[in-house]
Amino acid sequence: MIKRGGYGKKLKYRLGFWPRLPAKDSKRTRIWIQAVSVGELSSIDSILQSFLSNSNFEIVLSGTTSTGQKIAEQKYSKELLASGPFPLDWFPFSWLTWSRIKPDLAICVDSELWPEHMYQAKKKGIPFCIINGRLSDRSYNRLRNLGIFKNLLIPKHLQILASSTMQEKRWQEIGVAKNKTFSTGNLKIDISPASPPSDLKKNERKQEFGFPPSSLVLTGISTWPGEEKLLVDTLNELREKKIDARLVLIPRHAERRNEIAKTLTAFSFSHRQRTLPQNSNDECIVYLADTTGELIDLIECADVGFLGKTLPPRDEGQNPIEPVSMGIPLVIGPACTNFKETCQELVICGAAKQGDSIESVKKQLHSLIENEELRLQMKNAGLKWRQEQGSPTDKTIVKLSEFCQN
Repeated sequence: MIKRGGYGKKLKYRLGFWPRLPAKDSKRTRIWIQAVSVGELSSIDSILQSFLSNSNFEIVLSGTTSTGQKIAEQKYSKELLASGPFPLDWFPFSWLTWSRIKPDLAICVDSELWPEHMYQAKKKGIPFCIINGRLSDRSYNRLRNLGIFKNLLIPKHLQILASSTMQEKRWQEIGVAKNKTFSTGNLKIDISPASPPSDLKKNERKQEFGFPPSSLVLTGISTWPGEEKLLVDTLNELREKKIDARLVLIPRHAERRNEIAKTLTAFSFSHRQRTLPQNSNDECIVYLADTTGELIDLIECADVGFLGKTLPPRDEGQNPIEPVSMGIPLVIGPACTNFKETCQELVICGAAKQGDSIESVKKQLHSLIENEELRLQMKNAGLKWRQEQGSPTDKTIVKLSEFCQN
């Protein structure tokens, strides 16, 4: 919280002092949705819009990160009953917030397990549901071995709308009853683009970044420390082969901009930084996209993408669905535990390549940049996979409506 800043705003909300809301209408269902950050908030946009457009519901939205809160206020504040930071998960703060919001249904997004928050729902007899529920390998193994503390994090009233059938099974194996788990699919599928950008849009984005239309663009998607160095090394090797390759770096945390800029300076590549004004229209070799919430726009010009947080010592991985849905051939590092089954599907169907080491990842990137036919095959495979996924949002809305009626 100290590192990222912005947590002082509405601090009283984190201590439970939410505003006193209007008296409840017996004809309307009050839903409290907790979405930690920007990614979770984006994944539930269609669900929020569905409930907000229905006069039978009133929505309270909370979040944890300052960036997520800012976006929520800008996008939904006029339609929400209330919004603000999620209270600290300790009895006095949670109890006070619950006494003011008084929801009829409580929802958390992804895999948020807040013991006191769930206890307040149980105590008041309020349905509690996790949507887009998924467990990484690490979380899954930890939760299986909780022993006597399991009931704190896996209460009997907990209901799960899992992101896949494999995830549904995982929730059951850690103690959630079968009749309270349902597979509705990954919500992030629905927020991904339905089709790739046009050639015109792609070239416009290249021009904006200072790249010529004929160049081949390698893009680091939500990268973590060490991964930028790999991509710059790869770029250097490609350009030594006289290939007009360019690089877009999109770090997961924009505040790392100075650290990454030093890496670029060491290679003497001409580069631009998105948050700094440009006084020249000269071409550049590397574009550092040091902002938040613009990923879809930033990757429009990508010919090949590398999925961040998949190189040692990290193994959690970032969301692969958006780039694949845009027709971007994807290279993944040795592990992507947060999206394990999705990455496995993408590799099997031919939309992604996975390297088992740093050198293997480099080799995959080289082969894709140098092979236009392979890029086209992977692009088509990814678009076909996206089309076959259906709409997890629609399935989730149906189940949530059922919970409201019970």
